[in-house]
Amino acid sequence: MKLSPSLSDELARWAEQQPVFFTGSASTHGRHINVSPKGLDAHFAVFSPNQCAYIDRTGSGCETISHAYENGRLCLMFMSFGPSPGILRLFCRATVVEWDQPAFPDLVRRIAKGKRETFDGARAVILCDIWQTQTSCGFGVPRVKKGIYTSEDDGDDPSNAGVPVAVEDILRRGLRDGEKLTELSVFEQRPTLDSYSAKQAQNNKTLGYQVTNNCSSLDGLPGLRAARREAGQRLWVGDLKARVRRIASEGEAVAVGFFLAVALYFVLSWIDVRLVSKITM
Repeated sequence: MKLSPSLSDELARWAEQQPVFFTGSASTHGRHINVSPKGLDAHFAVFSPNQCAYIDRTGSGCETISHAYENGRLCLMFMSFGPSPGILRLFCRATVVEWDQPAFPDLVRRIAKGKRETFDGARAVILCDIWQTQTSCGFGVPRVKKGIYTSEDDGDDPSNAGVPVAVEDILRRGLRDGEKLTELSVFEQRPTLDSYSAKQAQNNKTLGYQVTNNCSSLDGLPGLRAARREAGQRLWVGDLKARVRRIASEGEAVAVGFFLAVALYFVLSWIDVRLVSKITM
């Protein structure tokens, strides 16, 4: 995993070529977390190393827009289905530009780049200010079977290199006898993750890897307990620190609670004074 404060030109071009990406957002206090797939051509563009945008078409829900209005947090995720694996996440601050705002038409033109003139039902452009990017291996994401889009396919067997293979035979690879072809038949699992994990386990390196990479989240939240114990951490200390940080981050709620407590104190004091005055009279 690699983190960067901006998006490189190479990754920007790669992101714009992907057939699908996902948006992830959530309200500050609600129970729902929203993940939406996006994939129509000419709907996403990178403007600069720290800014991108996509056209949001009218749909049955409005989660991303609502979350952007409340807290602005948004993550875009891209992944490769090709021979070279890869996952890219863009951590962004989102701004909603609705269809009736003056900036909307120009943003749509910048995103489309001449590929399309109209986007019926476009309700907004989501303008994303990128403050951090994350890249990771992507070995757990399936890939499109190579022989479907090239004239040759080795099926991960070097001895078959250069031997033409019928597309239907490629599609049936991995299927059981008699199993029908479906749209999912174009995919196959990458062998790298299983192979790498097996070697790590055989060499007793899995727990060490977890200690290095799984003790905490990007935001410093406590992670895998087994890894934290192996690292010599006191779990209750880490959990307590995380809870204190969570409470401290709710500054608005703490302030409101404080002022309500002060107001209640003065109200009760005033009532007490009135009662004492009536009794003494």
